Amino acid sequence: MNRRGFLIRAILGLSSSPIMTSLSSAMEYPRCPFTLGIASGDVMDDSVVLWTRLAPDPLEADGGMPPVSVPVQWELALDPKMSRTVRRGEAIATPALAHSVHVELDGLEPDREYWYRFSVPSHSSRMGRTKTLPHRNSRPDSIRFITASCQNYTHGYFVAYEHMIRDKPDFIIHLGDYFYDTSFGVDDFRKHETEKAPVTVADFRRRHARYKTDQQLQRAHEQIPFFTTIDNHDAIEDDDPDKYAQRAAAYQAWYEHMPVRGYKAPGDNHFELHRKISAGDLIQISLLDGRQFRDAKEICNNNDYPDYGFGNYRERCTAVFDEDRSMLGKEQERWLTETLVQNKSTWNVIASPGPYLPFRYHHDGKELRYIGAWDIYPANRKRVAEALESAEIGHPIILSGDVHSFWAVDGRLVEESNERIPVVEFVASSISANWPEQLAKPVTDNLPHNPQVKFYDPDRRGYLLHDVTDTEWKTTARAMKDVRDEQSPALDLARFLVRKGEEGFTRLD
Repeated sequence: MNRRGFLIRAILGLSSSPIMTSLSSAMEYPRCPFTLGIASGDVMDDSVVLWTRLAPDPLEADGGMPPVSVPVQWELALDPKMSRTVRRGEAIATPALAHSVHVELDGLEPDREYWYRFSVPSHSSRMGRTKTLPHRNSRPDSIRFITASCQNYTHGYFVAYEHMIRDKPDFIIHLGDYFYDTSFGVDDFRKHETEKAPVTVADFRRRHARYKTDQQLQRAHEQIPFFTTIDNHDAIEDDDPDKYAQRAAAYQAWYEHMPVRGYKAPGDNHFELHRKISAGDLIQISLLDGRQFRDAKEICNNNDYPDYGFGNYRERCTAVFDEDRSMLGKEQERWLTETLVQNKSTWNVIASPGPYLPFRYHHDGKELRYIGAWDIYPANRKRVAEALESAEIGHPIILSGDVHSFWAVDGRLVEESNERIPVVEFVASSISANWPEQLAKPVTDNLPHNPQVKFYDPDRRGYLLHDVTDTEWKTTARAMKDVRDEQSPALDLARFLVRKGEEGFTRLD
């Protein structure tokens, strides 16, 4: 057994370990412990991660569980009635990982629906559905998936997830800011458990639990497999040793509440989050971690306009253009370059937490850029662009989030030739987090300086729905009428078409 296998088994309590504590096989549950729901994720053509966390009192730091390890039963079936069970087993939920359970199943059939549930004495979870990806050597006719990001519990309901369920995607990619560290001073439509930003593992656990109690989010996790990565509000951004302790706490709690692989042991402040998502030879998606290993964004010490975009839009100093600066870190960048160049799929896709293509802000006679995007890592962006161009196979597409608004961008139309990249980028709006006027208006005012942005909508919350075939890529911006209405209808704000082998995109409506 390799070191990682041993660590994972130790975490799950399947081998002797200091974190195991005592094992209680006769645990009684006066209340249902599955208050945070169940989920599946990190699916492959033959594998899936199933998740739950035992928490009869979810907003307590310990979830209302005693400091003992307990067994949890799980089942996997071929039908929703669970009459054709194909796998079953027992996982150990330990207090060291907040009594969370991660069941990594291999040897599954490709492109297949499965149903699953968890149980403890006297209580069972609700039924979950998941689906594996098409076989790696197959030729699927189509893939439907969603990109989403940025859900602030205090700004509105997560009603977008109800519409995602109705869309019946093969999977959802969540690009980060799964939770928010604060409400940012808006009137608290819904309350966090506290307005103090999380610092400790207990703090982060309570904040995750607050979000996981949302029933609309729970239903989406029950029905659709997720791929997830981090952004700056649900973890600690930048590779800053001074914040490693807090980052370790954030990552541990994030793992405890997500259906993911790649976490080694409690206290570790590094987490393998980047993923290659492959659906046969139709689409390859490189899902990035654009926060954990990036060089500091606060490098210029020139916040000359703190009231303009809350200080997020700044002039680029000479240090920004250093060839060694990285959004990804050397190891992840090497992985991404190889993945892009070696692509064998029709569509060669990058999914990035933050916007990739440039956007110029003209203010007070100066040119400013958004410090949360790839604009502050131009050398790294150029190397990624060169890798995309070097790929012999695959039409390139960029998908991103972070900026709480819908964008459709044609990189060929960037005015500055040294930043012109022949790639299309679609940016998803937020699930519920608002896009205040201080951030939105500078974008609107500067659209004349950025002809590459062919569509921008700052007013609607929602997500992007992608329908992909061998010849066409269609992206629909699905917007909620009002995220403060728990039953809000959705509307198709705009639809875009990319044809394989043709540059740019067209708007369909």
